[in-house]
Amino acid sequence: MFKNALEKYKRFLYGRYGQDKLNRFISYVAIALCVLSFIVRSSYLSVTVLILFVISLFRSFSKNFAARRRENAMYEKAAKPVKHVFKYWTVRFKSQKTHRVYTCAKCHSILRVPKTAGSGKLEIKCPKCGDSFTRRIGTRDNPGS
Repeated sequence: MFKNALEKYKRFLYGRYGQDKLNRFISYVAIALCVLSFIVRSSYLSVTVLILFVISLFRSFSKNFAARRRENAMYEKAAKPVKHVFKYWTVRFKSQKTHRVYTCAKCHSILRVPKTAGSGKLEIKCPKCGDSFTRRIGTRDNPGS
């Protein structure tokens, strides 16, 4: 009996879009709002959670791959700068005692330079794109570098 039901479910899912990064983001937001709605007890929040779950299910079971890929690409394009800022501050926080952290102006990669590199002017070469830039390093870190 279970085997027959499982086969029917597999056939139903065949050709469906499934999960992607946008779907996971929508689901995480819906779960966070669901927890918040238990605390706040707002019917508007509960309706919003329901709508987000329906959107997530619709996207998962959709057969329109082109539209779902386009939506996911737009989401990833919009999320990229936000992720970069979080990554920059995470790296900077984790290595603040041993390294100075800079961002390459050309390729925007995050570069860590040891604090023992000296003081004065420091020539930094990006290993990713090969671009070189100079930063002035004093006895303490320059804010906004």
